[in-house]
Order: sequence, then C-alpha cells, then structure tokens
Amino acid sequence: MKFEKGKGSDFYNNLNLEIDRYFKSNNLTKYATPAIYIKGGILLFMYMACYASTYFLPDNLLLLVPIYMIMGLSGVMIVFNLVHDASHGAISRNKTLNNAIKYIGDLVGINTYIWDIRHNIQHHTFTNVLGGDLIIENIPLLRMSPHQPWRRHHAFQVYYSIFLYMFYSFYWMFVIDFRLFFMKEICNLKNLKHPKKEWILLVFFKLVYVTYSIVLPILLTPLTALQVIGLFLVMHAAAGLLLSFIAVLGHFVEGPSFPEAENGIIPKSWSEHELEATIDFAPSSKVINWITGGLNTHVAHHLYPQVCHTHYYAMTPIIEKFCMDNGYPYKKETFSSAIASHFRYLKKLSKKEEQAAGLWFSLARKRVARKTAKRMLTPRTQQANS
Repeated sequence: MKFEKGKGSDFYNNLNLEIDRYFKSNNLTKYATPAIYIKGGILLFMYMACYASTYFLPDNLLLLVPIYMIMGLSGVMIVFNLVHDASHGAISRNKTLNNAIKYIGDLVGINTYIWDIRHNIQHHTFTNVLGGDLIIENIPLLRMSPHQPWRRHHAFQVYYSIFLYMFYSFYWMFVIDFRLFFMKEICNLKNLKHPKKEWILLVFFKLVYVTYSIVLPILLTPLTALQVIGLFLVMHAAAGLLLSFIAVLGHFVEGPSFPEAENGIIPKSWSEHELEATIDFAPSSKVINWITGGLNTHVAHHLYPQVCHTHYYAMTPIIEKFCMDNGYPYKKETFSSAIASHFRYLKKLSKKEEQAAGLWFSLARKRVARKTAKRMLTPRTQQANS
C-alpha cells in the first residue's frame, strides 16, 4: 500500500515554509520546551501520589474510589503528554532520552513496541484507510469505517459504545498488546517476526504492572482482593473514557475522509490525505491542549508528528490560515460538538444501508477514475491502442 503522489505536495511544501518561518522567527527547535518537563513532573507526581494513597488510606474505600479515578486519568495523560511525544522522537534530539521516557508507558501498562507499530507506522501513514490503519479495528463490536462490513449488533453501537470505551485501556493492555505479538500479519505488514528482546520486555513490564497494581496492595494493605480488583477496574473505567474519546474525536466524526486503496494505491499525496482524514477539536482551548498533550490540535500532529506537542497550539492558527487562504479543507469542531458528531457518526454507520452506500461510492469513484484516465489519453496513444 502506498500513496500515488508520495509524501510531498504543493500544499505541504508551501505550508512547510510557513511553519519553518514560525520556528525561525521565535528561535525555536521542533523539540520540547521546558514546559513539558514541568508538566511531566506534575503528572508523574499525581500518578504516584494516588498509588501511594492505597497504603496510607486503606481503610477509606469511598475516598480511594475517586483517587483511583484520578490515577487512571493521570496515567492516560502521562501517555498523551510524555510517552506519545517520546515515541515520535519529538521530546529531544537525544534518542536515549526519548527511549527512556517512552518506557514510562510500559510502566503504566502499555507495550510501547507494539504501539510504535500500530500507531506510528500504521495509523500515521495510512490514517482512516481500512487494511492499513489498525486503529479502525481497535475496539471490537464497533463499526468505525463505512468500508467495514455491517453486522446486526452494529445497529445498537451508539448505545453500547460508551461501555466499551470505559474498558478500552484494560482491553489494550491485556488483549491488544498480547494478541498483536502473536500475529504474523498486522494489516498491510506481512511476515512479522518480533525480536526476542521485545517478547521479554512485554512479559517483564506486564508482570511489573500487575504486581504493583494488584498483587502488592492485596499483600500489604487491609484491602481484600475483591476491593483491590474493584479499584483497579474503576481506575481503568476512568482511563478508558478519557483515552477513547480523545482517540476517536480526531478522526471518527463527521467530516474526515475514509478512502480506499485501489490496487494498493491511495490516489493522493500523504500530506493531503492526512489533512482530509483528520479534524481538530477545541483547538483554541489551552486546558484541553494541556490535558491531551496537544491531541486536540490533531491536524498539526498528523502533519508534523516529529514536532513536540508544545508547539501545536501556536502552529494550528498558521495551518488554519494557510488552508483558508489557499482553499484546502481544514476542519475543526468545539469539544462538545465533536462528541455529538462522533455519536452521530456511530449512528450513521449503525445502519445497514451505509455499507451499500460505501460500496456504491467506491465503485462510482473507480468508474470516474477510469473515465478520467481515458480522457487523458493523447490522440497518438488512442490510435496506438486502436
């Protein structure tokens, strides 16, 4: 699978000039500003303080419930703000530092090796393309692309989706990470062989996570095993909701495109495809930007994944103005309208006729492409063919 026009385009080349001007005029690099280290310290302290409360407040179960919810939220925010940027090599020029920060993700439960494959390699390359972007198929029982086959249970997905989102982080850590390690083929990646080192790290970090999250509280506090597991699930319910909503709002709403590869070819440049397949939500909100690690400014992230998220808030107005001035389809929503749009999108894909519509659109586009190709033949070529 590849893009017909490669990565670059007039759109991207000219936009790069504007973005480069921003960095040069402000004497900045694409890497992290000091703010990310302050934020990272705050989030790590929140996570560890919440965990420590298990040992200092074991007799106050009602207080531990909201504390564990905060722990779950802070864990996701650590992934958004630190691990995500580190996995893109965007925090520092120092690869060792990026890798060290990335391993924080393994300590809070996710396998960053598999995440690199399904997020950096697949999602950021073939965004919204079924068969290339595994994110589309991440949450079972949900139809997230018009090109996925319709099943009877999809008719109710707008109602049960919230419950799936609540435990998406749990499903990611204990199902997705393991399942993908055993798969020889992940979307368009074939004949996968994972290094022995990564198998060892998978098992090691999962054991570390389960040990400090469940085993030690059972052994070292008055809490019963059932109470510890209950708190663990409460933590994941809060984490799953935040993780899921931030993940879906950048793509799975009304507006972004979901193209199909024709004979392995996507008929656009990578940069134009990313612009059309992505949407910003609440891009002017500094609070949401702080919480999500810049993922609300999702267009900037998809066009410039190797740039640290601390720059996206300033880059987004530049991208928006450039698109508006030059007729490119920049899209944005408020936070509330993006959530409403997501559920309308799920409702739309819950209908069986959407599958037929998607297939009709695909066939119609292929017919138009064939007719266009015929019209582009030169008289000499047409005579030769005759």
